Amino acid sequence: MTVGALAVEDAVALTAGVAGYEIDAANDWIDTFFEGSTLTCPRQVVNDAVVAHRGALAGAPGVIVVAGTGSMIAAITDDGTVLESGRFQHYAGGARHLVFDVMHRILIGDHIDADAKLIKTVLTWWGARDVGDLHRIVLGLDGQDYNDVKRQYGGLAPAITAAVDDSPLADAAVTRLAEKTAVGVRLLAPLISRSAVPVALAGALATSAEFADRITRLLTANSEPNITIANAALDPLGGAALMALESIGVAVTPELVRQLQVSTGR
Repeated sequence: MTVGALAVEDAVALTAGVAGYEIDAANDWIDTFFEGSTLTCPRQVVNDAVVAHRGALAGAPGVIVVAGTGSMIAAITDDGTVLESGRFQHYAGGARHLVFDVMHRILIGDHIDADAKLIKTVLTWWGARDVGDLHRIVLGLDGQDYNDVKRQYGGLAPAITAAVDDSPLADAAVTRLAEKTAVGVRLLAPLISRSAVPVALAGALATSAEFADRITRLLTANSEPNITIANAALDPLGGAALMALESIGVAVTPELVRQLQVSTGR
């Protein structure tokens, strides 16, 4: 058997980042995916935020903010411990939560004339004639597939971030989400260091200019410990490769990171 023109039996290590893989649970269900496999090398399965973290920060301790289809704020400490902001009963939200915020305020009439263009965009997205019709459409989503509905909401997020300069409603929603996210980062940052903590951003929402600008200002202004926003060294694929190599004793060096950057087209 070959995968990507490579023989499976020649594999020396596997690391997979899987959405929905819980950081603090046994996750025994994952073993069923390897039943009958000819893959005999050492393997590890982690949450997809972990491979994103390891790639973005090149294996160094720090915090990653993932905000896109899903949302997670996770820290990896010096000893490799993975902690998420949920341990503090904190959750910021992703693309669909940004849309929820905007739509709730449209539905309750909490907007001004300057938001008219954005409201028209929202109505058009849902095929609604007016706000009353939007009420009906939203209630009608109840019987649809949960994941399909999430994608419907999340797909509207780019239109909201794009409207922040023209719509006070969009500006306020993106700012509120950035503020909630910044709280999660600040909860985790002291567990990394009391002096300096790098933070990486991942996901379409987190890396959008409108969100990134706001959270950067929130995190770097008079912060203690000193928080800096790091440019991602590797993508999640590179992070998985880095973790796989580490698992068989390969040391993380600047040269290794450069080689992975080339191989993953970074």
